[in-house]
Amino acid sequence: MKRIFTAALAMGMVLSLGASALAAGSYSGSITVNGTAVDTASLPAAPAGATYVPLRTVAEADYGFADWYPEEGRSFFSLDANSIYVDCATGAIEVNDQTVSGMNAVFVQGVTYVPVGLFDRLEGYTATVNGADIAIATPNGEALTKLARQIIDTVGMGASIKQDAAGMESFYGIPADCFEEAIGFFPMMISADTVVIGKVAPGKMDAAKEALEAQRAATQQSFEQYLPGPLEVAKNGQVVTSGDYIMLILSSDNDTAIDLFQAGVQG
Repeated sequence: MKRIFTAALAMGMVLSLGASALAAGSYSGSITVNGTAVDTASLPAAPAGATYVPLRTVAEADYGFADWYPEEGRSFFSLDANSIYVDCATGAIEVNDQTVSGMNAVFVQGVTYVPVGLFDRLEGYTATVNGADIAIATPNGEALTKLARQIIDTVGMGASIKQDAAGMESFYGIPADCFEEAIGFFPMMISADTVVIGKVAPGKMDAAKEALEAQRAATQQSFEQYLPGPLEVAKNGQVVTSGDYIMLILSSDNDTAIDLFQAGVQG
């Protein structure tokens, strides 16, 4: 669950780093995440001396989130599979349990700015700077991931646990060798909502269908003595194909999801 930074906490962070961290005016230049412009209109000007990026703004534009742990004096940012902690007293940055050397965050009016080079240290992320314009590419910009997220957003699904092919094999027993590429989004415990989209490896279509139907059946079984709503979603789940592509969909509106899938893999 997201917890929003309060004005008092934000001010405390700014004061802890001193008035030199403040900058007048508003953010200049532009930021795009996977080709989509990020709204920077309400942001304060970035610190001088380096190219800085508002970390929370980018995280939320990339399906991530920010949190604040007052007892630790640290803020937390989730960007896909990357976990970032920022010390609100020193600006020290920790990425995936490793302290980042030679790089610190700066706080401006409660906004956490980080050097743009941090994104090159995140798994699956790159950042390109062209004058005042910054283009950030992330794993969520990959075609199948974008399609899956479009389905999730349009249908209103509660699928939030992202797995690649290797992760789906490890956690759900879906063989990775069934696919040339694949992505899946799975539910928390109180939901059955699931979407898996993959490009099937040559000669593996029957195996892929069997594996995804087994996942649907396993989800159904997990709710048979539990919540009736998710049980119905799992019962009505479908495995559908289009050319070399396959999808498992468990949602409240499979017809819309299937239409989006078919249009997406044919485009």
